[in-house]
Amino acid sequence: MPPRKSSPAADSSFSDFIQPFVIDRSAIRGRLVRLESALDNILTAHNYPLPLSRLLAEQIVLAALLSATLTDGGILTVQAKGNGAVRFMVVDVMAGGVIRGYAATEEDALGAALKEDKDAGMRALMGEGYLAVTLDEGRDSRRYQGIVELAGETVSDAFRGYFLQSQQAQVVVHVSVQPPDERHKKWRAGGIIIERMPLEGGHEAESTAAEQDELWQRTGLFMHTLKDAEMLDPDITPQNLLYRLFNEDGVWVYKLQPLKSGCRCSRERVKSVLKSLPQAELTDALEDGKLTIHCQFCNKREVFTTEQIKQLYKKPAPKKSVAGKPPAKKPVAKKPAVKKPGAGKNKKT
Repeated sequence: MPPRKSSPAADSSFSDFIQPFVIDRSAIRGRLVRLESALDNILTAHNYPLPLSRLLAEQIVLAALLSATLTDGGILTVQAKGNGAVRFMVVDVMAGGVIRGYAATEEDALGAALKEDKDAGMRALMGEGYLAVTLDEGRDSRRYQGIVELAGETVSDAFRGYFLQSQQAQVVVHVSVQPPDERHKKWRAGGIIIERMPLEGGHEAESTAAEQDELWQRTGLFMHTLKDAEMLDPDITPQNLLYRLFNEDGVWVYKLQPLKSGCRCSRERVKSVLKSLPQAELTDALEDGKLTIHCQFCNKREVFTTEQIKQLYKKPAPKKSVAGKPPAKKPVAKKPAVKKPGAGKNKKT
């Protein structure tokens, strides 16, 4: 679908989406993300303290902003790992816009950190560490990974470092996170990113480098006028929001990409993993005759009994023939008869 220029015409209400866009006649591209149900499903599956939920929500938005170019079978994974009370946070975005995420903590250390500062941010909760962005396109494609220091006071600060070091691109990022309140019962979050790409000719080269510098500065200033309430309001459509911000220079939008929460775990997938392990190892892990497998992402548990574990390793019985009769043979296809030239015709006398 070709891009269309945005207009102030009203559209239907939107939430849980990625809206890619470009600034007209420039090397500036961007994405706008708004999350509600998808984000709420992920966060409410766990009982995280409010400051940690905010951190994870911010990372989910940033991962979604990076995922706009995923192809079929691709997975984008963003992991923040530190030496503080929050050991790591992981977010996966799969092709098709399916998101999952969770955080691992040291509970005692987390409680102590929040007692000292109830609104503790990333630095206080995670300490020193790194941010890793991994792109796996699947289908035997090369796997790309960029790793940068977990620097700054927010996850967004660390992402800016990732773009400068790994992508060698200038970016402006703004993320807003809103916990449930009396008016809105669900978690809400939104984010916008603009990225300045290298000039490669074509329409991007129609203006001088100085003019492109001025356009980049102006676009960044326009973006800073965006209010959190506007970004999170589902009654303000993405097209109209982008038009309000960037109509002076012109903005083109691409097809809206939906987002939703989901997980790759399933009972059949768990069975497949268990079967790859020695049976004695699983038997030793049984507690009260049961083995419980816990998915950290969706917080779902699959329980296997002793008998069900045995069934995993049970070989299927060979097919039995009917009593008194040998197994039916597969019919052999006969070659069609080939008529010789002149066969079936009267001979001339």
